[in-house]
Amino acid sequence: MRLIVVDDDRLVVDSLKIILGAQPQIEVVGTGADGDDAVALCAEHAPDVALLDIQMPGRDGLSAAREIL
Repeated sequence: MRLIVVDDDRLVVDSLKIILGAQPQIEVVGTGADGDDAVALCAEHAPDVALLDIQMPGRDGLSAAREIL
């Protein structure tokens, strides 16, 4: 499964990337810090799953998810 992780807290992103990336069936294909990053990462990598923070500065995860879908 290919996924992206997007959160404005870099510690959260890095931690999830390490934890999830250690699973053999999961490949973290991209990380970002806001909703604009999420939309761009989905267009570039076509992940199976997008883990998005709901509240981020600028574009939030909910509006990014609407556009991705």
